[in-house]
Amino acid sequence: MPSLRHPAYFVALALFWGVSPAMYRYWGEVGVPASHVIVYTGFGLATQGRFGWNRDVMTYSLVCAFLMNVPFSLSLTFARHVPTAELALVFSLSPLINFAVGAITGRDPMTARRALAIAVGFAASCILVVSREGTFSGQVSWWLLASFINPFLFAAYNWFAQRHWPRGGTTFTIGAAESFWSGVLALPFMLVLSPPWVVEFTGTMAVWSIVAATLMWVAERIAFFTLIRERGATYTSQAVYLSAPMAVIFAVIFFGGATDIWLWLSLAILMFALWLNNSGPAARLRSA
Repeated sequence: MPSLRHPAYFVALALFWGVSPAMYRYWGEVGVPASHVIVYTGFGLATQGRFGWNRDVMTYSLVCAFLMNVPFSLSLTFARHVPTAELALVFSLSPLINFAVGAITGRDPMTARRALAIAVGFAASCILVVSREGTFSGQVSWWLLASFINPFLFAAYNWFAQRHWPRGGTTFTIGAAESFWSGVLALPFMLVLSPPWVVEFTGTMAVWSIVAATLMWVAERIAFFTLIRERGATYTSQAVYLSAPMAVIFAVIFFGGATDIWLWLSLAILMFALWLNNSGPAARLRSA
């Protein structure tokens, strides 16, 4: 039933997004290069999809793969330098950025309530940054500051994915084609920077974690492209409502820490900003 299908995809997407920062951190600790993650999961996902690609599907998927691989590779890099819970909060700004992009491009109406939501989300980010240890003494975490680029990059990806859906494309063909191009784009970086024959992972669980991630992301791609196509980027990005607190909880469970009051305050304010952005009377969408 469509009425149940979309919420089910929404919850599944939130779960996948919630656990992902912890997986990124784990791969960094066991020595899995970012290029390896992208290549193995990309080709693995492609084999689980459906083919029947045409020129429009391949062109669209190539652009999607590029727009996704840049923030994805950065996420894998940032996870090695920024605590998992903090990184999850930064990435949780995505719905607000998605809405701002939608308002600028004319797809979402700007209201006073949503403008306040963006301001409150910015305040939550400021609290997160200034409350980190060493900030007041001038020891700013440049990795944390740099990670704020990712919500903007993912917003660009979401906007393109929704705006330019190709003729003849389906959730399965798009997911498989995008994954194939992701592997192709990352393969030269893997072969030049970290060839498989010279890289050793720490423990066999590293390999199995990539296999598990591939299977998980098959479902994630199905959920993502279904919601993007049928409900739009703004609705889809709201899965962060659930994924943000789950990501913090997963970070505490697997890596400890994340117990200072300022981080939880930042999370609470961010959740309030997301609620503001998605509440109030419905407004009529303007034409793109």
